[in-house]
Amino acid sequence: NYLSGQMHEIGHNLNFGHSGEGSDTYGDQTGMLGYSYGYDDFPRMCFNAAKSWQTGWYASKSFTITYSTSDSTECFNGDLYGIVDYGNSASSFVLIKVNNAGTSTDHYI
Repeated sequence: NYLSGQMHEIGHNLNFGHSGEGSDTYGDQTGMLGYSYGYDDFPRMCFNAAKSWQTGWYASKSFTITYSTSDSTECFNGDLYGIVDYGNSASSFVLIKVNNAGTSTDHYI
């Protein structure tokens, strides 16, 4: 019945899985697919960076870095804005994906 629980379920309708932390399926509290809160008016949060990347909604202002321990020369040089600034023409990037070459672990900012 609470907003965060409803947004959590909408996330499943968008084909998102849970946002876990370690062995805790709901342990990631950075976005709506982790733990849900029993309040109507807080916390104010959205889908985390990994889920936002998955939607493709912000693709025009996204950047990918491929990181390798043998070649760590690629980096991001620019300004990173919040998702709330996506529609602002002055904002250049709102999401960054860091591919870890040789592993199945990526990071999203």
